[in-house]
Amino acid sequence: MTTRITLADILLTEWRHIRQQTYDYLDTLAPHHLDLRLPFPESQTLGYQFWCMVGAHESYLRALEHGRWQGFASSLDEFKQVTPDIIKAQMQKGDARLAELLQTLPFETHTVGEQPAHKTVLRMIEHEMHHHGQLINFLFCHRLPIPPSWADEWALRYDD
Repeated sequence: MTTRITLADILLTEWRHIRQQTYDYLDTLAPHHLDLRLPFPESQTLGYQFWCMVGAHESYLRALEHGRWQGFASSLDEFKQVTPDIIKAQMQKGDARLAELLQTLPFETHTVGEQPAHKTVLRMIEHEMHHHGQLINFLFCHRLPIPPSWADEWALRYDD
């Protein structure tokens, strides 16, 4: 007997791959790194990038749960002092919720507004990948350690 792989399974596998890279990056950071900035103000701080990643993930999850967009909110706003460990813990809570939703929602027929649910998960993946590009900018601008998974996936290295 063969196991049927569903679209939800594929999306969760892709999400876990991308999110593991985010965790690998977080594991290289000290709390003071979250205050780093790029030479242009639009990117704000490194900590802001993670605030947005956590908030987008949580907001997309609420949209999946309710079948429509509920607005943006980040649980990191609840903490007086945010650290890489706190960011990771909040992300892990969201990851567990995503896995649960993908197992329990009638994913093939569930919608978020007018869109099929899988499009919401794809937006979530795209958003995380967008921030990976931002994180690479911080990495090179501030010569942060390159996580091995990032060096492998994106062929990143310092040439000196």
